[in-house]
Order: sequence, then C-alpha cells, then structure tokens
Amino acid sequence: MGALDGLSVLDCSDPRGHFAGKLLAGLGADAIKVEPPGGDIGRSYGPFLDDQPGPERSLYWWHYAAGKRSLALDLHSADGIELFLQLAGDADVVLETSQPGRGRPFDPLALSDYCPELVVLSLTPFGQTGPWRDHAWSDAVGLALGGPMGSCGYDNIPGTPPIRPTEHHAAHISGYFAATAACTALYERQESGLGQHIDIAMHECMGFTIESSAPWALYEQHPLIRQAGRHAGPQPTEPWQYPTADGRLINIFGMPRSEASWLALVAFIQEHGMGQNLSELELLDGRKRQLGLQQPSVAVMLQDIAEFIAAHEAEEIYAGAQAAGAAWSIIRTPDECLADEHWHARGFFVDVEHEERDLTVTFPGAPYILSETPWTHGRRAPLLGEHTREILCGQLGLSDEELGALIAAGVAQ
Repeated sequence: MGALDGLSVLDCSDPRGHFAGKLLAGLGADAIKVEPPGGDIGRSYGPFLDDQPGPERSLYWWHYAAGKRSLALDLHSADGIELFLQLAGDADVVLETSQPGRGRPFDPLALSDYCPELVVLSLTPFGQTGPWRDHAWSDAVGLALGGPMGSCGYDNIPGTPPIRPTEHHAAHISGYFAATAACTALYERQESGLGQHIDIAMHECMGFTIESSAPWALYEQHPLIRQAGRHAGPQPTEPWQYPTADGRLINIFGMPRSEASWLALVAFIQEHGMGQNLSELELLDGRKRQLGLQQPSVAVMLQDIAEFIAAHEAEEIYAGAQAAGAAWSIIRTPDECLADEHWHARGFFVDVEHEERDLTVTFPGAPYILSETPWTHGRRAPLLGEHTREILCGQLGLSDEELGALIAAGVAQ
C-alpha cells in the first residue's frame, strides 16, 4: 500500500513534469500518462536501447514513465477533451505543464472550477501570471535565470563562464516541489472536501534553492565568487578537490571542526610518513581551519594535504579520513556510482521486467524510504496507448465500436 494508494492522477505533462508524475506514481497513485496519438515527446529522448531510436526504446522514457499507464488521447479535439473531462471528474489530481498563451488544451482554473474536489497542479516555467509567463524555456534557461548556474563555475580561472549542473536538473528540483504541493493539497482536502489550483513557477523553485548566495546578494549586496565544487561566497576559500595517485579526485570538504577529529586525521596522514607540518596546527580553531585562507599557516596545511592525497589511492584516503571523522569523499563518475556498495546494501537499485523484450532492466529506486507506505518503482514504462482501451472502455464505459471510431478519427490510439 502506497501513501497515495486509491488516488488517481491524470499526468498531462511534458518533460518539465515527467519527474513530478513519477514521484506521485511511486507513492502509489494510479498515474495515467495522457499523451497525444503518436506519443509523448519524451519517447524521442535518448539514450535508446542498443542505440536504436524508437518510441518504445527511449531509456529516458523507461525511467520517467515507470509506474504509469498510457492513454493516447488528442486533447486538442472536441471528443478528446470531452473524454478527458469525464476522467477528470473521477480523478484526484491533474498535472499539467502547458504555458498560458501557448495553445494549452484546457484552462486549469476553469478545470478547477468544473471539478471542485480536484487538485489541479500547473507546473510551468514562469507561472500563470507576471510579465514572463509566456516566455520560452529550457532547463538551461531555468538554471541561468533562477540563480544556480551563476553560483557554479571557476572564478579562479580567468575568463571562464558559469556552468550548469546535469540535464533536467531544474525539472527535478521543481518536480519535488510539485509532488510535495500535490500531497499537501490532498491532505487539506480531507478537512475541507475541496481541491484547489496549484500554480508552481519553476523559476521560483530555482530561486528557492540558491542557498547562501541569496542572503549575500540580497542583504549584503556583495559580489560572489564562483568556487569549483562548493558554494559561491564573498571571498576566496581553500580549494577542496585534489587528485590522487590512481587518477581520481578527493573532495575534502574543509577540515574537521572538532579537535579530536583533526588530531585523528593528522595521525592518519603521519602514519604514512607525511604531513609533519600539520602538527603545528593542532590547536588552531576548527572553524578557522575551515575558512582559513586568511590564516598564514593554511597554505602549508593545504600543501601537505595535497601531497599526501597525490601519493595515495582514493579508496585508502576515503576510508582513513572517514575513520578519523573527516567529511572527505571520492568524486565518482556515474558508472562508478552503479557499483556503490552502500546503495546496494540498502536495496536502492531495483530490477524491472520488460516482458515484451524478455529483458530485465536495473533502475534507480526510491528517493526516500517510508516504513509503512513505501515508494515503489512500479511497472515498467507503458507502451504507447497500452492502456487506452482499459481506461476508455473499462473506466468510462465506451463500447469497442465507439473506441474504434475514435481511433479511426485519430482522437485515440
């Protein structure tokens, strides 16, 4: 039993909302992916199985549509929107991502009025109001305008531009906010009996996540320095990434703040016959060590640490530093993450059967663990229109002849 078991979600989203729909499906909702005949654009996103493009071969789609059912229905047709409204009357949540003024198939506010118990969730780039509400958007645009991109980069290398995190990053951040808002509205509905319209601007989600950059800029009006691998700040701080003997990188996350951890870390380094200068820093306040470019001895400390890391392999450094209580880590590549013993020990990865291909595929699992109502990956991603008959005939009571006429007219698939 999932937390949203028994509830129905009509997922009318494009890639901006695919992750939000996946989260709701994982919580147990019956998520119906309403996609146009011909397929959602996400089916055209690579990478593809065996590098062969096709609407049923997109690994992007396999990930983001997992746990959903597919209803291929043209919402820009009169018959399609009529059937959609019938489904909305029995649904609990509608997730939509159409921008105002860009040919949206239905008005979310009107839908909310039409179905007072329905939670209508509009996840759009700039929201339903404001001077930018119709502006074009991409994930990179969201990260640039919202602030995260301006906080990432290498100001220590002259002339380098800001950089962005990985693809679909803005959609993931916004997806968590959207799923949380939907659950909050459903919880409130238990008291009032009424749904509501939720207006989420992805632009505002980005601005909500720029951490310490916001107070420095808003309250201190201080220019920020982009620092590789850590948050931007008003002044340069010590570098945190150092190469190892086996060609990898260690992120040192500053120095331990407690004296006990600092002494343990120094002992670990000196056991290997290195870091003799570190003993002179034993009594230096931990917080000053962390922010210590203003401290004259910090350059010596960092030089000793860099030389130690360069002389040893990443796994040995990681294990020893963690045993000393230092928050050091290996900077891993995506393929190295697949072998993460901690994730495997916690059952993070899940295997999903793709029966029609006689194939088992491994996916990332739950983003959180709920002891009584677990999040699940659910069924494999649906084939295009796989559940059209099941939904239109089984739920709405259409006859096979009526469904055949809709398919012939291109309204359904």
